[in-house]
Amino acid sequence: MGWTRREVAAMAALALLVACAGESPTSPPAASEPSVSSQAPRPAAPRFAPRSLAPRPSTTAGLIGTWGGDHVRITVGAARAILEYDCAHGSIDQPFAVDPNGRFDLTGTHVVESPGPVSEGNPPAAHPARYTGSTDGRTMTFTVTTTDSGQAFGPFTVTLDAPGRVFRCA
Repeated sequence: MGWTRREVAAMAALALLVACAGESPTSPPAASEPSVSSQAPRPAAPRFAPRSLAPRPSTTAGLIGTWGGDHVRITVGAARAILEYDCAHGSIDQPFAVDPNGRFDLTGTHVVESPGPVSEGNPPAAHPARYTGSTDGRTMTFTVTTTDSGQAFGPFTVTLDAPGRVFRCA
């Protein structure tokens, strides 16, 4: 005798119902009779106390813009800063981040310029540099030190939203 699809489906559903009777894949396992070992007190789950994290440097928020002063101008962007000085220029090749006290120690380049035109085949040498200083969010004081020669320039003081007065080499 042949079985119809409806009868086969009904038999499969019945078999599944019988196989899973009393258990569900999402329910917790059934409790069994308590035994001597299961009556022992369970250790408390470990509790973790909150801990302090080291302060993270702030990003460029609030520092983006033009900072100017005597003989220097800095344009701070989200990813880097461009500096112009009398007879020199430079860049900070990373976001301008300060610590919670407003201090910074950033890396970049410093290029000393000379008077007159720059020959196409002989541009001025770019030196690796560290820019160190501090800011209160309105005024910034910093020093530039070339890391290959140890030569220091500054200190410079600049103010946010000031144009700066830079003179090109003559």
